[in-house]
Amino acid sequence: MVKRYDSTKINDLIYNIYQAYGFSDAQSHQVADMLVYTDLHGIESHGVQRLVMYDHFIQNGKIRVNSKPKIVKETDVSAVVDAHFGLGQLNGIYSMNIAIQKAQKHGIGIVTTRNSGHYGIAGYYANMAAELGLMGMSSCNSRPAMLPTHATKALVGTNPISFAMPAKPHTFIFDAATTTVPQGKIEVYRKLEKDLPALWVAKNGEEPVYDHTDDTDFDLLRDPDANVGLAPLGGVTEDTGSHKGFGLGVIVEVFTSILSLGNVSNEITPEDLSVGPCQSFVAIDPAIFGDKDAIIDKFSRYLQDIRSLPAVPGKTIYVAGDKEALAYEENRQLGIQIDDRTLEEVESIASRLNVDYAPYI
Repeated sequence: MVKRYDSTKINDLIYNIYQAYGFSDAQSHQVADMLVYTDLHGIESHGVQRLVMYDHFIQNGKIRVNSKPKIVKETDVSAVVDAHFGLGQLNGIYSMNIAIQKAQKHGIGIVTTRNSGHYGIAGYYANMAAELGLMGMSSCNSRPAMLPTHATKALVGTNPISFAMPAKPHTFIFDAATTTVPQGKIEVYRKLEKDLPALWVAKNGEEPVYDHTDDTDFDLLRDPDANVGLAPLGGVTEDTGSHKGFGLGVIVEVFTSILSLGNVSNEITPEDLSVGPCQSFVAIDPAIFGDKDAIIDKFSRYLQDIRSLPAVPGKTIYVAGDKEALAYEENRQLGIQIDDRTLEEVESIASRLNVDYAPYI
């Protein structure tokens, strides 16, 4: 069952949990704010739901509490960061801030980060730039999850791409995995005991897997040697555009692991503590192309033209960021949605860390 909870109280609870792990006051606030931001915008797969995965990585040493990211190569407009296996959210905020500072000074900033950790939703970092009047982009690789077109084993990660740009009435934010859905969406569906739509998961390169009761197949999604994986955007055949999602996933790999000389997707495993995912962060000042206000106004009018198109009866035309803006207003007023199994996971973590969760639930 899914229930609503006060976002401020959940934020405080997460803050206390990360304090108990040994993170600083500022770091704990950053993590809590980022995760609750995610749930407030209706992206339940990457918000509070992710606490249990991070807890596992902190316990086994995959995430190192006292690690700090460090610039290892830098120019006026670029940098390579070694994150030293710190928490992904902290690495992401650090790296995007570098990109933003370079864009504010030189018009563009590009940072690629290696040896990081799962950093939540890519769109959060792109939006950091947009909130300051810049265009932002971020992407991340991950352990193998995607079945390349015609392949029977996964090798490419879910490899999301995000882009954010200031607009009216609210920021345009596009954030999507290059697989049909991210791994976290599958986890949410399993917790809710919901069957999957066809072509989210496939085995043997083409057979859909959709029955939520088939635990064996879903568990194999974490096994790179299995014949089960997530379908690329476009499904599993070229006729439906599978090669496009696959190609985008490889491009993400270039901007994350290849340029940083970090680990590519098929080198990342949950057990090997010496490898971690890679990320990229881009900030661009529209002013290097002309009048910034005029550019944003033109973009805003274009988006409104799309929204104003004739729609299929009973449907609404949305552009990226619209649904998230609506979800934010609803969840801010009514509370964020957390399913019972996720809440049990959070309570178990808090109890083990001697954090009193009762006042927040």
